[in-house]
Amino acid sequence: MSNSKIQISVNAIKGKIAEEIAKQDYLRNGFEIQETGIGSDFIAVKKTNDTIYKEYVDVKSGNARLTKKQKETKNQLRKENICYSIYRVTNQHLEFQIQNNPQLQQLCQYLGFDISQYAGVFVIQDPTSCPNCGLGGEGLQEILSKFGLRNMGNGTVRVQSWCRNCRNYSRRGKK
Repeated sequence: MSNSKIQISVNAIKGKIAEEIAKQDYLRNGFEIQETGIGSDFIAVKKTNDTIYKEYVDVKSGNARLTKKQKETKNQLRKENICYSIYRVTNQHLEFQIQNNPQLQQLCQYLGFDISQYAGVFVIQDPTSCPNCGLGGEGLQEILSKFGLRNMGNGTVRVQSWCRNCRNYSRRGKK
C-alpha cells in the first residue's frame, strides 16, 4: 500500500474518532443524535419545554476541509435559516481524548488504529471474569465499572483481573 493510501486510511479513521468525540460532547450536553447520511455527519437535537432546537453538524479533524457536497449542504441550510456547525477536533485534542477516554480507545482498537503513539498499549479482554469470585463482565462499560483498568508501568494498560468487590474485600485483610 502506498504512503498516500495509508495516509488516507489514517485520516478516515481519525475522522471517525473525531466524530465520536463530537457525539459524546453533544450527548453530555443534553442533545440527542440523529444520523443523516450524506451532507453532514449528524443532527444534534435538544428538546426544552415546547421548543425543539436542531443543528446540523459536520465534524472535521486536524486540517480537513469540507467536501463539495458538505459545502453545498452548508449553503442550502444557511439559505433556509437552519443551524449548521462545523465541529473541529484538533490533532492535540484528538490525542488527549485517545489518552483519556476508554471508549475511544476501544473504538480505535475496533478500527485497527494503532494508538500506542498516543496512549501506550491497551489490553482489553472481553469478556472477562474474576478468578476469585467468578463475576463476569462483557463490553467496555461493564468491564470498566466492575473491574477497572491497571497501568502496568511500561506503557501497557490492562483490565484488572479481580473485580472491584474482591479487591476491596481483599484490602481489608479478609479473603
